[in-house]
Amino acid sequence: LEEITTNHSFSENNSIMMYDDIQVFDLRPHQPEINLYQIRLEPSDEIQSMVKYIEITNVFQALSSKEQYLIFIADNSILVDVLEGGKMNIRINQVDAKVSTIFFNEAISFIPCFKFTEGQDVIIFTSPNIHYLVDKGGQFCADYYGMKHELIECITSEELFTDLNDDPQFRKSKLSELLTESKVVVYFPDYYLLVSSRQQLINLLDYAIYIRNLGFFILVLLFLRRTSMNLEFHERKDKVVQITGPWKEAILYVMGHTTDSHYDTIFEKQFVDIKQHNNLSLRDFIEVLSDNFTRYQRHVDGEYQIIPREKQKRFLERIICGDECFHFSEVGSGKTKVIMPLLCQIFLSSNKEAHKHLARGGKKKDTLVILVPEHLLPDARAQVFRHCLNINYRQDYRVHDDILALLHDNVKLGDSQRRSMKQIFVTSFNQFKKALTYDKICKKIRPHREHILIVADEVDDFLDRDKLVFNICSNKANSFDRDTLKYFHEISHAAYHGREYQPNYFQSSPNPSYWKELHSKCVAIRAEIQDASKSLNKSFGIFNEQTLRHCATSISHDIEGYKALIARPYESVNRAMPGSYYSDVERTIFLTFVILSEDVAKYDELFQGERKFITFEYWKEYMAELDYDELVYGHDRLSEIAEKHPNTLSGLTRFLYIIILKRMEVRDRSKSVNSVDIIFNFDCIGFTGTPFLDNYPTSDYIRNQREDDIPPCIDRSFYAYTSENLPTEEFEERFSRFQGQNSNVQVEYVSSDFMQESLKLGEMDTLEAIFEREETKSNLAAEESIKTSPFNVIVDLCGIFKLSNINDVRSLILKHFGPDCFHYIYHIDQTNGSDRMLCIKTNNDVTFDEEFYKFLCRSYGTKLREKVFFFIDNRNFIGKDVPFQLVYQKHYKLPLFVKSVVIAHDVEDFSKIWQAMGRSRTMNETTFSIYKNNIPAGLVEENCGLGDIKEQPLTKLLYTRNCDCKMAGNLSSIYQTLIALYNLSQRSFYYSDEIVNTFIEKMEKTIVTKVKKIEEKIAVVVLGSPVPAQILQHIFLDKFQRSSNKSVAENDLSTEMVDTLVRQIVRQKFEQRLPSGDIYDDYIRFLSGEQQSLMEISYTKQQQKQKQKQKAKSQDNDTMDVFDKRNRLHFQSKMGNYFDATVDSKEDSTKMILSLPVSVPIFTMQYSIGGKTNVINVYPTVQFLYSHHIISRYINEDVQTLLNNSSDKTRFCSDFVASVTKGLKEEENGTDTNNKFHAEIKLRGIKQNPQFSLVGIQPGVYIIGMKDQFNTHDRENHPMSGMLQYAVDEIGFVLFDRTNSKSVDDFGPYFIEQYILLDALSKQEVAQNVITYYCNHKDKLEKCLEQYDEKQGKGFICWRFLFNQTAMSSDG
Repeated sequence: LEEITTNHSFSENNSIMMYDDIQVFDLRPHQPEINLYQIRLEPSDEIQSMVKYIEITNVFQALSSKEQYLIFIADNSILVDVLEGGKMNIRINQVDAKVSTIFFNEAISFIPCFKFTEGQDVIIFTSPNIHYLVDKGGQFCADYYGMKHELIECITSEELFTDLNDDPQFRKSKLSELLTESKVVVYFPDYYLLVSSRQQLINLLDYAIYIRNLGFFILVLLFLRRTSMNLEFHERKDKVVQITGPWKEAILYVMGHTTDSHYDTIFEKQFVDIKQHNNLSLRDFIEVLSDNFTRYQRHVDGEYQIIPREKQKRFLERIICGDECFHFSEVGSGKTKVIMPLLCQIFLSSNKEAHKHLARGGKKKDTLVILVPEHLLPDARAQVFRHCLNINYRQDYRVHDDILALLHDNVKLGDSQRRSMKQIFVTSFNQFKKALTYDKICKKIRPHREHILIVADEVDDFLDRDKLVFNICSNKANSFDRDTLKYFHEISHAAYHGREYQPNYFQSSPNPSYWKELHSKCVAIRAEIQDASKSLNKSFGIFNEQTLRHCATSISHDIEGYKALIARPYESVNRAMPGSYYSDVERTIFLTFVILSEDVAKYDELFQGERKFITFEYWKEYMAELDYDELVYGHDRLSEIAEKHPNTLSGLTRFLYIIILKRMEVRDRSKSVNSVDIIFNFDCIGFTGTPFLDNYPTSDYIRNQREDDIPPCIDRSFYAYTSENLPTEEFEERFSRFQGQNSNVQVEYVSSDFMQESLKLGEMDTLEAIFEREETKSNLAAEESIKTSPFNVIVDLCGIFKLSNINDVRSLILKHFGPDCFHYIYHIDQTNGSDRMLCIKTNNDVTFDEEFYKFLCRSYGTKLREKVFFFIDNRNFIGKDVPFQLVYQKHYKLPLFVKSVVIAHDVEDFSKIWQAMGRSRTMNETTFSIYKNNIPAGLVEENCGLGDIKEQPLTKLLYTRNCDCKMAGNLSSIYQTLIALYNLSQRSFYYSDEIVNTFIEKMEKTIVTKVKKIEEKIAVVVLGSPVPAQILQHIFLDKFQRSSNKSVAENDLSTEMVDTLVRQIVRQKFEQRLPSGDIYDDYIRFLSGEQQSLMEISYTKQQQKQKQKQKAKSQDNDTMDVFDKRNRLHFQSKMGNYFDATVDSKEDSTKMILSLPVSVPIFTMQYSIGGKTNVINVYPTVQFLYSHHIISRYINEDVQTLLNNSSDKTRFCSDFVASVTKGLKEEENGTDTNNKFHAEIKLRGIKQNPQFSLVGIQPGVYIIGMKDQFNTHDRENHPMSGMLQYAVDEIGFVLFDRTNSKSVDDFGPYFIEQYILLDALSKQEVAQNVITYYCNHKDKLEKCLEQYDEKQGKGFICWRFLFNQTAMSSDG
């Protein structure tokens, strides 16, 4: 039930649970009955097979009729009506179908499936809820072959998965453990088995075994083997034979261990043989492949649905043979659906002419890497799987759906393979960059890279200047002191409320100038986010009790919860790939304050967990109008308090803001790969519908060490630069060449300045304003009985509706148009990019596939386009193919998209605007309204109506500006080019960043020295190598000659000038460059483009970790970071009976080993109070090393050697005591009695916010173990039991105490060191309060401790009222 209700939309109407128009459950009784049924379906035709009938379980029965049943399988709904005489009427997604036994061919013969009544296409459903009654007579008896287990349980596969730390891991699983539901459609008349994923193959293999169809089993296994890293068949288990008979023979045949000519004749027919065309000319070979390609398509109205056009064939030929590596074809020309699959088939062939050109001047290619944007990855994988698994029977090749498969030992390249075979990897831009940060993958790829061909779809997105770099970051806890946190609050508060910078407040800070610069930056960010499309995403990643259902801990103590309360700049999440945890930390810090000030309700749970630590002094200063006890111990939510007492909001947000920032992580290490690294190192080809790219040298140019001008990587003949000042006629001629077949595009530019005000009311108010404006322009009569819409498509290019979901859009359409205008809303699933249709009437959300499209055509005919509203969000405006547009146009001679409204607003990039328009595959027939803000006066006349896009003055402005910007790039892109050239010189794919936290370096005044070191390194290495130096000079000159600034365009660059310019770029990148007053100012200004900020998009582990937790909350939640082999410990302990040993802790040697302390500190800090400096060392137990709380590099050779000598437990502990106490001393720093507190972490091997038990041995010496490790039973038999003085957990609760000390200066549970550690390890607010009171009210604190009877427990965590008494007595 839970799974079904998650994947399908149910609604409630008068206490009746509905699915579509079907009544499912009656919710009116006190205990509603929820019954699930089992139904039996029999084939309706006369063809018989060994499957006599099908049973389906977990079926719903409709309330309205006793004989109507509802089945959910693989995101499809099947409705079964039982008619008179027991006959059944079956509808799959509203399309009539029947159960049939089909003979496709000799390989797929007599299998039970569903067949559409109106056509010959067949559906194969697989599901654990479908059961087949197989005839048990004779040889088809289930256990006839002597097999006691189903074969599917005897086959294992190694699967790639991502653990909670976003690290790729491999897990060996039985195929029976991997089964899910799936739906595969087999097209008439060729009946090729076309699957879109490996998961479908696993499900079909189980299906073939279940129905005892050996031929189908062999065919599926042949396909599955081509997509697997490692398949294992477990023939025996001990003395039991598990696989035998025909199944064994079939497996041996598939694996190539036996031959069978009869099998060969059967299965060869299911594969497309292209080996016979090795000597054909490329053009003839493409013709053959194009003819074969049609057989993969649906057959409709007597012809195949997709037939490669002549223009597509010539484009494919140009891609393979062209001098340029990247190629332009119009938006909607079938690059993903036609060109990409055909290109993959050509690669898998051995056609001599094709592979001569694919070598790109280098070595013959045997590895193909398909790169696509993240949101297009599911579709690209599906296309490659559908078209590339049945090529060349018996040819050994592999198709992998993830580049990280290269981490597996069985996935080899080149000479390391046991037998040479071709491989295809389908992956996303960023996943490939991520793969190149793994040394194991780099070792495989680097020596073989000349045999690798990269194919990039939407290559302009791949080389987008704002998406070039991809950072892999590990994080660590910040070390901000209390004053720093207060400074951040003061800056954020002042910038948010429009106050001036207060220099006196920051006078005592180590670096006042940093805070002044930060104030200016936050003021600029505040002005920027007034424009809603550039705003922060207030709903992204916020955790509450609903989204944290999987967490056993409270959000107030859960680090994931705290991280989720950090704001994300909208730019970093406005993409299918998860954005960075924070891209620009200073921006993030300020935006967190903005959210906290404007959406306090999101922090209700955090406040409830932390309110008890509000001190009396803080209350008196900031929230005195509230009752103190009610504030600290009450139950009113934060949002309720803020609403009732608005004057307290500032104090409340200050309290929470400091807590959030204190727990915020900063980067620890960073590796980066950028797109230019890939262009430099690999032979690449690619294509795009918006061909505006910066120019880079190809791998072949670098390989041959050429020194001539860098040839264009894409045809630029239709570019138009501002500096050229083209006449109108010439501009239109170039623009026409850019348009290609989309030569008659009618658009109207509309001012979107009104959105500044409408967005203050809400996003849906803005959408309604757009509806009203379009209606006014179209002169639609408001009094008509059935309201009509002037447009049926909206493309939210700039993210105006980023906080709204599709149900909000549905509600508005219902409100504005009523129920009779639109009946469905097309939208794109945000999780997997699938096409969906939301029913406006019933709120039913279904897959938009061929069956549902047929249903819509049958229901509405030509008027289908009037009944569907298409909503395309800003994650899917590039390359996403909204299906059935060309099919609809071909059948009805009308465009499916009547009019498309593109919300460009603040987007200046014409490439993106054209891509958004290109979601219409019928651009010549669709009309467009483009909403744009800040349109210069005189470029667009009000109510001028539609016009040819190339004739509009605004088009010329946007187009030429776009060409200028793509050519110039920005500061980030030129800096990444420098880094790529540096990497090229160092023979590395990735760059390890020296500066990972720029803002901390600026704050601590270390930035200048580090930047100077970086600029020296880059300048010396890049300019000291002839090839990179020559390339850089060519790149600079190519850019500068297009500048409209004559001093830039006409100035020749000498070698000395290039050196100076490189250094200036590095300084500017880190905001350390001062204006020089010469030509270099012009250079830097030109190279910076129109970029408004220096923020880059990066990626850390946090977002994937949160995504994985929510996606599979019941699966692998205990998965830990798997350490590298060099950081692992191996223990072995032998005993007669382990279970008996565990009863007596003295005999449990395993537990003894796990409780031993390691004499190498895992955490070291130094602190100063009252003129004295002390050192604290924390030592881990062996068991603590087996946790996800430690940083793996702690387990080095010293630790491993030490623990290899742990057999004598008593001796080991004696050595530990001697080692940790030797040299421990307290250093006197003069006679300064100032109580100012300062702490510095010297060594951190523990991740932030661990769960632990901390045991005190003596001042400065502590042992950290797992939660509950030092319980009463274990302490008694511990070799160091006499030295364990007291223990606390990560919250501060005292677990045991032998010291009986009640002083903050004496060793024990109140000792100040204890709370210094808690502050460093757990960031507990109570620890900060103790430190503050120790420094300011120590005498009174000691006095209150003396009077405390400890009835409420030990430790400051249980002594909350002590602070109140101390503060009150201090006040008195």
